[in-house]
Amino acid sequence: MVQVMMTKMVKTTGFTLLEIVIGVGIITSSFLGTLTVFDRLTKASRQMVELTQASFLLEEGLEATRIWRDNDWSNLGNWPSDTEYYLTWSGSQWATSTSYTLLDNKFERTVRVSAVERDSASADIVSSGGTDDPGTKLVTMSVAWWNGVATTTKTRSTYFTDIFN
Repeated sequence: MVQVMMTKMVKTTGFTLLEIVIGVGIITSSFLGTLTVFDRLTKASRQMVELTQASFLLEEGLEATRIWRDNDWSNLGNWPSDTEYYLTWSGSQWATSTSYTLLDNKFERTVRVSAVERDSASADIVSSGGTDDPGTKLVTMSVAWWNGVATTTKTRSTYFTDIFN
């Protein structure tokens, strides 16, 4: 009878060890899965913050261009066509520079002003073959940043007209 009892104890002990190994495996897998989810959420959150910052920088740049237009149309009207400039803040007003500048050590913002052509018959804006409209300019603002894998660029274009003349 003693011999039968010892056999049962050995089988029970082995089964408990197997349960512990399986339990540890399940807990480890769950923990690693949770860490993976948090890592992906953190990356997505960072990307959304960068995208929001870039959107604000685009709007700020277009507002600076509106200020130039409102102060004096010649600020935009005499701008060399299709030349890219960097926006800078010079203490109390917006300025342009040809020197490469980074905003918040991450974002590069450029502005380009292009001439606008209109169809002589309909006065609609056309991409080519029209007559130059000196009272309208196409302003293109771009913000680019390195997201760790590639460069992301957001661009917004709008037309400005000489509304005061």
